[in-house]
Amino acid sequence: MSELVFVSVPFNLLVEKYLSHIFKNRINVEIALNTESLDNYSYKFFRKIAQELKEEGLKITIHLPFMDLSIGALDPWIKEASLRRIIFAIERVVIFEPLNMVLHSGYHADYHREKKSEWRESFIEGLSKILEICKDFNLTLSLENTFEPDPEFIKPVFETFQGELFWCFDPAHAKVFSEKDELEWLKTLYPYLKEIHCHDNLGKYDDHLAIGKGNVKFKEIFEFLREKNIKPILTSEAHNEEDTYINLKFLKSIF
Repeated sequence: MSELVFVSVPFNLLVEKYLSHIFKNRINVEIALNTESLDNYSYKFFRKIAQELKEEGLKITIHLPFMDLSIGALDPWIKEASLRRIIFAIERVVIFEPLNMVLHSGYHADYHREKKSEWRESFIEGLSKILEICKDFNLTLSLENTFEPDPEFIKPVFETFQGELFWCFDPAHAKVFSEKDELEWLKTLYPYLKEIHCHDNLGKYDDHLAIGKGNVKFKEIFEFLREKNIKPILTSEAHNEEDTYINLKFLKSIF
């Protein structure tokens, strides 16, 4: 498989169901961490899986946990708990030597719209602590767009950490959650681009369909990347096996 193409797999499903299939088909993996996996599997077990993947010569990226976490939370207790969970996850996955780690900000319009500036300031302060840990371990971190309203709102975060923080572009999230077109996100933030999460939707729900089953502007996105000669990591985030294979066939042909 192309060294640029990955498949997102939750850690528990990777070890309980898909590991032998991953080995047989030489599939690079973005390991999606959740709190259950972090709490239920020992460090020794994580190290065992990391060693097996390394021996197979497969490349790894990591999606850090995000459920209920808010690094820019205006409640200091929530912020502290979120940072502790993220830092614990980073310390656990260093052994995978990931090419990239993906982080959600925790911004949500329902809570933060009226205090966007305060939230962003708090987020930058919290993110600085995470980036210090990444620097200590020589790890690369990319911030994924999720519920942020537009690229201009999040751009100052990348400018603050120029050269330290990168962008994981999720065009399907931009399509369904943001106030700006997915191409506007790309045209604004492409200098920071490290990875793209590849899944589709119909513009209403975050369906995680195969590319081509929705109306996300992937054709225009990849045309733009070719024009700029940018080759990011491409990660399939389809949520079933059939759509995953459709994505793999498509993504392996991109570059």
